[in-house]
Formats: sequence, structure tokens, C-alpha cells
Amino acid sequence: MRIDRKHIDAAYRKLKSYLYYDNFSLLIRQQLAHFEAVAESKDTLSYDQRLDMLTDFLKKPNVESKYFKGLLNQIKCWTAPKSFEQLSNFQDEGLVISNNFSDSQYGLKKVNYFIDCPIEIHIISILWIINEGYALQNLYNKNNYAYQLELNEESGEVVDGLRLFKPYFMQYPKWRDNGIETAKNVTDKNTDVVIISLDIKEYYYNIKIDDNVQKDLKSLISKGNKGKGTKLTDILFEIMRAYAKKCPKSNDNILPIGLLSSGLIANWYLHSFDELVKKELSPAYYGRYVDDIQIVLANSKLDKSYDKNKYSSSVEAFFEKYFVGRNIFSKPDEKEFKNKKYKYKNDPNIEIQGEKILFYAFESKESQAVLDMFKKKIEQNSSAFWFLPANGDINEDFDQSVYELTYSDTINKLRSVTDIKQSKYGAAVFLAKKIKVTLLSGKKKDEKTADQILTFFKGLISLEFSSIWEKALTYFVITNDQDSFWKFFSEVSRNIDKIVHGKDVPKESVEQVKSYLTQYLMNCSALATALNSEFLTKQWWENKKEKITGNSLKKSFDGEINAIRRAYVNSNLFRNGFIAIPLLNYTKLIVGNNNNINFINHQFLRQNKVDVTSLELDFNKLKYAPRYIYFYEFNLLENLKHLISSAYSSIVPTVDFDNTILDTSFDNFFEANYSIRLIKNKREIQEFKESLRNYYFKIEDEVSDPIKRVSTRKIIIPQSNRNLKDFKVAVANTIVEEDNIIQSLFKKPNESTDRRDDLIDILNAAEKSKSDALILPEVSVPYPWLPQLTDEARRKQRMLIMGLEHMTVNNKAFNYLVTCLPIKHNGIKDCIVSLRLKNHYSPGEQSLILSKGRKIPKVTPYYYEHFVWRGIHFSCYNCYELTDIEHRALFKGKIDVMFASEYNRDVNYFSNIAESVSRDVHCAFIQSNSAQFGDSRITIPKKTALKDILRLKGGINSVVLVGKLNIADLREFQSTLVQFQDTNKYKNTPPNFDHRGAEER
Repeated sequence: MRIDRKHIDAAYRKLKSYLYYDNFSLLIRQQLAHFEAVAESKDTLSYDQRLDMLTDFLKKPNVESKYFKGLLNQIKCWTAPKSFEQLSNFQDEGLVISNNFSDSQYGLKKVNYFIDCPIEIHIISILWIINEGYALQNLYNKNNYAYQLELNEESGEVVDGLRLFKPYFMQYPKWRDNGIETAKNVTDKNTDVVIISLDIKEYYYNIKIDDNVQKDLKSLISKGNKGKGTKLTDILFEIMRAYAKKCPKSNDNILPIGLLSSGLIANWYLHSFDELVKKELSPAYYGRYVDDIQIVLANSKLDKSYDKNKYSSSVEAFFEKYFVGRNIFSKPDEKEFKNKKYKYKNDPNIEIQGEKILFYAFESKESQAVLDMFKKKIEQNSSAFWFLPANGDINEDFDQSVYELTYSDTINKLRSVTDIKQSKYGAAVFLAKKIKVTLLSGKKKDEKTADQILTFFKGLISLEFSSIWEKALTYFVITNDQDSFWKFFSEVSRNIDKIVHGKDVPKESVEQVKSYLTQYLMNCSALATALNSEFLTKQWWENKKEKITGNSLKKSFDGEINAIRRAYVNSNLFRNGFIAIPLLNYTKLIVGNNNNINFINHQFLRQNKVDVTSLELDFNKLKYAPRYIYFYEFNLLENLKHLISSAYSSIVPTVDFDNTILDTSFDNFFEANYSIRLIKNKREIQEFKESLRNYYFKIEDEVSDPIKRVSTRKIIIPQSNRNLKDFKVAVANTIVEEDNIIQSLFKKPNESTDRRDDLIDILNAAEKSKSDALILPEVSVPYPWLPQLTDEARRKQRMLIMGLEHMTVNNKAFNYLVTCLPIKHNGIKDCIVSLRLKNHYSPGEQSLILSKGRKIPKVTPYYYEHFVWRGIHFSCYNCYELTDIEHRALFKGKIDVMFASEYNRDVNYFSNIAESVSRDVHCAFIQSNSAQFGDSRITIPKKTALKDILRLKGGINSVVLVGKLNIADLREFQSTLVQFQDTNKYKNTPPNFDHRGAEER
């Protein structure tokens, strides 16, 4: 196959996307960020030039060429810590249990080696996977869960776009849970079961990558990759040989950790072992995750009457009977089971240590509580991020999350505590939740949380939990807590300096590990501060750096760490999900500000009086975007640009009257996610674009009356799954405080913790009820929360209707009603967002706005929307708009539901309107009003005793009530002519009602 620049770009994007989501390859992420940041000069090549040179080499590959030899000569090795030990810890005596993990020295116990090579070599690795390596997956697909490629179902080749492997967070739980589920099913059928867990010792260092393996691989690949050749396999083996010479492990044939191609080869290399185990043991379940193996044997049990002269335990007896006796492993020479090394008969380099063999035996007649508890714990962990967390719950959960106590007896006795361990998973979940809820509030310092984090990350723990340094530092950046950031940074740097060599680690490894961890800490600091370049100043760093022990960390923050930060911002490899204004990092504003922007401050644009032209997208940045960018992000950005333009215009044109917002959003969405990334011809891409656009939405103009100055438009979401018989709507009953309205209008929105937790309770209640839609009152949501709430609607696939608090731009107060319409395409969840400006401001609202010298935007023409989502036809009204009798009758006979978001004191008047609408328009009428005024309701056109499905008022706590609508039943009634209608079911339709239209809906 001939490789051109388009193939190189496709591989580069896949590599970049993998590194963006991977939390274990931070130094390679830094390499790639710098690779992309380097500009052309007399002494350096730009990344574009380097990609061109790689293209030229791969068109006519020659492993003896000067170019390729130059790449091989740059291959090095990173030495990373695997485990530490406290050298002078009195806990080792076994008599004392302490919570003090600090010491004067920390012994380096084990290390791992990772490939350090030019980005071009990583790209070659990806190209090999795409064009040749993918053919191996069919040989091991059923049993291997790691490095599972995303393959096209029809062609069997790697899919276009950014995806390469199925995500770790999906595959690892599947590998683990399938074994537990199988064991549970077996015991439920009154059959005994044994779960066996095996761990191959230093697998990547013991794979024999020699000429024979190369020959076998080429033969297999050539049969399965549709004639694309195996030239990349030859290149890859040259890379692996070069690495083996640089790696400190004394083995000529090893697999480079950190090179993505290694994952596929590691899967394939043991496929014969996988087949042998299945053949000899016939397990109910067999699964392998790289070097971790889980086997479930049905109708098996440990023999308590084993030969004690031959075996030290029933586990040893069982293992040797089934695994040694059936010629899977050779019988070892060692006597003590934990020291035994069981070698794979067909490849003695592959071995399993006795101390790493774990058995879980469950007899069907005994209690299944352990399996049930384990399964329940897995389910709890799986849903850890599904519900939005409330701040109080997180703080209370911290100690339980990060500390695990082991008991020898009842938990009521202190003497029963035999060990204290720290949970990396618990700490990571805690920090992730704290970051999420803090982004939804005023981002203020929280001394209690800061103290919890700093107390936890001390001594040995700070070194062992390096993978979550970034989360802790990010939390301090978001809360603008420079002091805690410094305390954390200096604590870690001091502990890095205390590392010494242990028994099994050479002295030279210590300095290499110190260098690795120092670089890692700088990366974590750069990623965290990329969110806010203003967080730490040059002067601040100069005042602090002399207190740091490690010499390499005394560099100016304006130096290396800041250079890494700028590279991350330039390449968009920092955490995009924490940005307050979606896609701000992909606009031309970034270049104009030299990558120095506070991305977590939603007031940034207002404070800096940003011109709308600077919010135009930079397609050079989009070309190599490391992630899939959702439609709703483009949608919100276009709405923001429209708002700013409207604020400086004398007349506000109807939002998206000419479809500009939706059409432009879709064009940009398609360009970023498909046009740039698909390897197809222009005609195919254009056909796919039209098809995808029609999948996302269709737009039809309905009413355009220049005399009455009103227009309506139908927005259809065709593929949103029809739900006409069981449509559940959650109506929020929450207090809208007048003080919050005033603050948003004239100062800053109130984003207090209490207010955030109140909203989180509403959103979680809607999720627990599994409602299809949630409606909130008018002016109930601070506008900075719009992106997060839109993403919540996308994730949960729940329609969200809400009134934003006023946004004041250029002295104009904008009152927007938001409708979020979720959609799913090829498993990808997305959302279409409508921001419609209020047509009629109420007299009280006008008085409040004008009294402080603010202005009310004038809409021309008046504009309403007719939505079709999940087969339901509906429209949304913003409070005082309902008082216009002509406007509220616009959709007579056209809609099934009218939603109204209100902040309304005149409950009696609007109660009459509600009942009138349900009869005159003949639809369900759903309104959410502020709780102190009440009359939030779902009303349908039925007799008085039955018309209200729900109706509520009052209370100081926020709640939701859920009502269920049978739209199919209502339409069936409406399609019947008046004289034949059964008024025991519904009230008669009004005169001139479109019965045929109801039938066609």
C-alpha cells in the first residue's frame, strides 16, 4: 500500500487522540505537544515539515537510510517507579499501626522501563496497526479485552476518524465483570465454581521478539490485510531491536512499553496459550487483559483432603493437578509454593509466580454473599460519576473513599484493626467529583477540602499516587488556591529528593527515576495551569523557588513549566472538559492572546470586551483536534456569537431565523469531525454530510406573517426514538429568589454552593425517575451553568427546558429560554440547543431593567419554535408570552404539548390561561413556576376532576414531580371528528381543529 500525507495525518490524529484520553502516557503527551508547537526556523523544522519527511520516507522505505537511522539513534528509555518502600518505618515490626507515612528516605523497590522515542516512531507504530497489525485481532478477539481495535463491521479494518482502541474504562470492567457474572450464574444453577487469577511475570520484558516471530507475523498479516503488504512490520521490528539495545533489561528481545503496536503483539503472542487453556480446562469463562488472566471453572472445588506430603495447600494441589498435570506449565524445582515459578511449556520465558496465584472457591450450597457483595460494589463504582455529586456528600465521603481499614475481628474493637491502606481509586474519584462540582459554583477556596488533600498526599503516599498529582493541582487552580498549590508542589518535590535505591534496584536507576518524576510533576503543573495562565505569575515563582530542594525544579516557572503549558494550550492537549466557554480554545482569540487565557472564568469575554470576530474558529487547530467535538459545543458557540452581535445592534434579529446558527454549527461540526478526518473522495463526503445533517435535524418554516410580525419554524429531530405512550415529564418545584435575578442583571450571577447543590438535587431526581424531559422555571439557572447543563442533557439523553437568568451585554438584558434536545448517532450522544429570546418582557421585568438604566432588546419579528422530538410535537413559551392571545394560539392543532417556563406572581390569571390553552389548542399544558407562587402543573384537556395530572406549590426544598403522558391516546381522540368524540376521554376539540393533522402526526 502506498502511504501519502493523508494517511500520515490520519495516524497522527489517532495518536494524539489516544494520548489526550490516556492518563498513563503524560511524558509522550508532552513530547507531542512540543512537536506541534515548534515553529520553523533556521535550526528547527516545523511539525508540518517533519510529517512531510516521514511521508517521503514511507513512500519508499529503506531501513538503512540516514533519515531512519537518525530516528533509531534518538530512541532512549524512561525509568519510572513501580513501587517504593519506607526504609525506617516501625510498621514493619508488625506491632504498630500508624497513619504517619513520612520518612527521611524512601527506598525504590521496583521500576518499569518505557520507550522514549521521536513522535515519528509513534506514528509508524499507529500506521502499522491501521494497515497491517489489525489483521492479528481475529486470532485472539474472543478472549482478549485489552487493546481491542475499533474495526469497521463491513470491511474489518480500523475505522476512520480518531478512534483506535476501545476505551480502557469500558474494556477493563468488562474483562473483570464478565468473570464475576459467569461465576454468579454458575452458582445460581447449584454448581460449584472456582475463580482463578493469574499474573504473568514481567510479560513485556520476556516476549521473544526474534526473526522467527517476525516471519510468523508477516505470514499471518499478509493473509489478513487484503494485500497491503508487510513493509511496516519490517520497520517496526527494526524499531524494537533498536529499543532492546537501549533498555536496561538484559534481554535482546523485548516489547517496548509505551509503543501502541506492542499491545497488539502482546495480545497475539499468547493466543496459543489462550487456546491451550480453553482446550485442556474447558472453562466457563476465560479472559485475558494483557498479562492478567481470569479463569472460571464450573463444577470444580478445592480438595480439602489433598496429599499433605506433596503439597503445602489445597491451592497448590489444585493448580498442579489442572495446570501442570495437563501440560500447560512445567513442574518447578522450588519447594515452597509462593516461591515456585511455573513456566509455560511452549515458551519458558513466560512464567507465573506461585505468590501471584489467587483462588476464589464458591460452593453452590453455601452463602453467595461474597459474590453478591462484590457484584454490588462493582455496580456502585460503575455509577460513581453517573449522578451529579453534592458537595456535602463528597466531603463526608473523603475518609471512607481514601482510607481502607482491615479488621481481624469485630469493627467495634480498635484492636481488631490490623492494617491501614490508601485507595488510589477512592482518591481519584474524590478529586474528580470535587473538580466537577467546583466548576458548577463560584470556584471559591475550600479550606476543608484543601486540608484533606494536603494531609493525604504526604510522604510515601505522595510518591505512590503520582498518577493523580494532576487532579490535585487542577483542583487548586480551579479554586484559585496558590498557597495549597505551592504546599502540594513542594511536598512532592521534597519527597522526590528523598528517594534512594532499594535492594533490587541499581543506584543509577534512582537518578533516572528522580528525573522522570520531576518531569512528571512539571507536566502535571503545566496541565493544571493551562486552564488559567494568570494563576501563577513569574514573580510568585521567583519568590518560592529557592525553597525547593530539587535543583531541576528551581527553574523559573516562566521557563520549562510555562513552555510546557503553552505547548499544551497550543496543541489543545490540556483538559478541554473544564473550559467554561465551549470551544474557546479553538478560536482565533487564542493566537491573539499568545495562549494566555483564563479558560475557567466565564466572565473572561465580558471583562476583556472581546470582539465577535475573535471568536471565529481557527481551522488549523480543528484539523488536529484530539477529541470528538460535539455538535452542541459548536451550537453554543454560534449562539454566543449571535448574542454578542445582537448586543451591539440596534435591533435584535430573530434568533436563527435564517437557520444561520444551526447550519453554521453543523458545517463546523462536520468539518471538524468528518471532512478533515475521513479518507474518502469529495462526493462521498458531501453525500455523507447531507445524510448526517438530516439525521440530526430538519428545519421547516411554518408561519411568516409580516403584518402581525410573527414567525414560527418547525425543528424536527428525526432519529430521537418515538415515545408516544409513556412520555414522562419531570416538573421542578424550586424557589427562584428575586435577589438572584437582581444579581445576574446588575452584578454577577450567584453561583453559591447551596444553589448548586439545590440544582444538582433536581437533576438527580429527574434521573432517578427516568423521566424523558425536565422543565425548570423562568430565570432559574445562572447562565454560566448552561454548558454543564447541556452536557448533562446530552449524557442522560433527557430533554431540558429552562429559563436562564438575564445576561447583560452592552447594557442590554437578554432573557433566554433554553431547549436542549438530546440525540444519539452511532452510539455517540449529542444535543441540539435552542436559545430563544423572550418576545414579551413582563411589565414588572421591564420596570426592574429600565430602573437601573439597562435596555430591553427589541425582537423583530416575534419568533416561536415548533419542535418534534421522540415523535412528540411541542412548543415552549417564556412566561409573559402566554398573555398574547394570538401568540399562544399559533400552534392550534399542531402540537401535543405546550411547555411554559415561568416566574409569575399572578397565579390566578395564568391558571385560567393554562386551562384555556389545554382546551383551545387542545394539548397537554406543562408549566414550571417559582415554588413560592406555585401552580406548577401538567394539565390535559379532560373534565375538571381529571384534567390535572400533577399540580404543586410551596416548600423550601426543591423537588420534582413526574407525570406520564399518553400522546398516542390523545392523537387518536383528536383524529376523530367532533360529533364522534367520546367526552368521557377528553374534552371536544375546538372549531376548525385540524383532525387530519393529528392523524398524520
